Amino acid sequence: MRLRSANTVCSLRVLFLPVVLMAHSIGMAQETQYVSDKVLVPVRSGAGADYRIVNRGLPSGTALLVFAESDDGEWAEIETRGGTRGWIPSQYLQQEPPAALLINDLRVELEQARAERDRVVSQLNQSSTEVDEADETIIGLTTTIERTQAELTEIKRVSAAALDLDLMNQQLVAELESGRSSADLLRLENVRLRERIANNQMMDGALAVLLGVILAVVAPRLWPRKKRPDGWS
Repeated sequence: MRLRSANTVCSLRVLFLPVVLMAHSIGMAQETQYVSDKVLVPVRSGAGADYRIVNRGLPSGTALLVFAESDDGEWAEIETRGGTRGWIPSQYLQQEPPAALLINDLRVELEQARAERDRVVSQLNQSSTEVDEADETIIGLTTTIERTQAELTEIKRVSAAALDLDLMNQQLVAELESGRSSADLLRLENVRLRERIANNQMMDGALAVLLGVILAVVAPRLWPRKKRPDGWS
């Protein structure tokens, strides 16, 4: 057969997974069975069923490089990633990945999504625990702040009373110093008065003595003397 020239760019195709319904054999007991989801496509050395088989069968979902097609379009020259090259019927090729691969990919994505969900749920639980701990911490801090504010209010009250007492003490000290100064002045004045009184008493005594002397001397002169009787009278 003449071969159709291959395109310059090799196209990537995968084996198509056909679903074939199997009929029950006559005489067998009637029972429900299912078609196998695994198809093996033999690879031949040429574009025809008479050519030698170079690979017993490629499983469905195998990625292939397509190099050429036969003139009738029923056969395609392919090569696997492992290096096996030959011809297979074109009916087993399709551009899109088969449903089995898509399902497997979806299963993988589903498992990843579940793992991500479990991770997020674990993080959420951990975050919830941290939130609860944070709430307890906030409650404890709020209680501590309220107690501290009450203590601060009491300290302010006591401090204000202490300031008042200190101010009163300072006033009393000032009054005491003023009283001491006044007492010292009074003592000094008292000493001065006593000295003055003593001086006055001394002067009074001296004046009394002087007056007594004066009286003793002068008084006889102030009184007329009595004439003595003489013999003539």
